[in-house]
Amino acid sequence: MKELIVIGVGGAGLSLAQQAHKRIGGRFLAINTDSEPLKDLPAGQGLVIGPHSCGGKSAVSPARGRKAVEESLDDIRALLPDSGKAVLFAGLGGGAGTGAMPTLAREVIQRDLNLLVAVTLPFGLEAERREAALAGLKELEAIGVTIITHDHAEHLTGFAGLEEALASSAESLAERVQLWTMGELDAH
Repeated sequence: MKELIVIGVGGAGLSLAQQAHKRIGGRFLAINTDSEPLKDLPAGQGLVIGPHSCGGKSAVSPARGRKAVEESLDDIRALLPDSGKAVLFAGLGGGAGTGAMPTLAREVIQRDLNLLVAVTLPFGLEAERREAALAGLKELEAIGVTIITHDHAEHLTGFAGLEEALASSAESLAERVQLWTMGELDAH
């Protein structure tokens, strides 16, 4: 079986990737500008990007997330496999995930890895974050990568609380990613 690497980008991406990794296995890597969420991961599973541009803190904006990933490309390249499959997870709308995903996707494509991008979109009431997320999604689509999305705005009902909605999105993405890794889902 070809190598599989599961990569969570940003805070939400870390949570989503952990959920999927439990289900599908493979190598696990979390990439974030904020060092705090990575501190409890086993050695070699977390990479803080943008040490100069973000200083171990949140990227806050997609522009800073993009700058952070560009600053750390050599470190990222050293951790990517030479062949196999890669799944990139992020919650779009924030800084690290939204800003870093397009650059990371291009790097994975240049490695000639079979790539799937799995992202969540913010709730409708998060207008600014949603606008940033949709711009980030559009940028990913322009690259031509395979993307599966879970749009919180379409799945939040009055009967489900926020925690349930977030858990449901993680589970939904994990199920779809598992099908993709087995060749049973054409994510287009």
